[in-house]
Amino acid sequence: MPRRVKRFDVGKISTSNQNNVNGDSIAKVKSGIKDLLINDKIDILSNADFNDPDSSAVHLDKINLKIMEELLNNGDIKSSEIALKLGIPLSTIQRRRSMLEKFSVLKKTYSLDPKKLGLRISEVSISTKKGSSQKVMNEIYKGHRKNIIDMSLRMGNPDTNVSFRIVYKHSVHLFSLLEEIKANPLVDKVSWSEYITEIKNNPAYFSNLFSL
Repeated sequence: MPRRVKRFDVGKISTSNQNNVNGDSIAKVKSGIKDLLINDKIDILSNADFNDPDSSAVHLDKINLKIMEELLNNGDIKSSEIALKLGIPLSTIQRRRSMLEKFSVLKKTYSLDPKKLGLRISEVSISTKKGSSQKVMNEIYKGHRKNIIDMSLRMGNPDTNVSFRIVYKHSVHLFSLLEEIKANPLVDKVSWSEYITEIKNNPAYFSNLFSL
């Protein structure tokens, strides 16, 4: 059976004789309860959690993380399948999944596979003259947006200030695109490499980061 996550709002602790209890005493009581809950391995959820539809924060407890892992593995999986797999009530899965989507922690979108259409993809890296990276990126995007899949500014590697992926039909098409980019006076170096195969939608990094 999965461990139930107990919710305890420490902020709502009260006493029947508050007039005789000073602030320090109340603080000690709250601290003691927190220690007790932590030692018993019970998760304390803040007020800004999935029970509050107006909350501006998302609390990633173990159940939410497991739901996210399942959805990252298969975006089309049904809530009923997740509930069965995790041994958690369907209503809980539906509520938490809805909130994850509401807060945009998870987003489901359609993507196009250019290779299925006979197109090719390459990643282009550019070294620009000092202080001109943003300008170069804007100019390249404006002139070649029909071929650009995504684009970003980079830091750390002095030989790469701007990086982007482009889609094209054949080598002659790629050569033409690169020559136009090299003609920009603010561009120092241009390098590129073609995508052959790749691993997509790998949720392993997510699991490792949060130690599921």
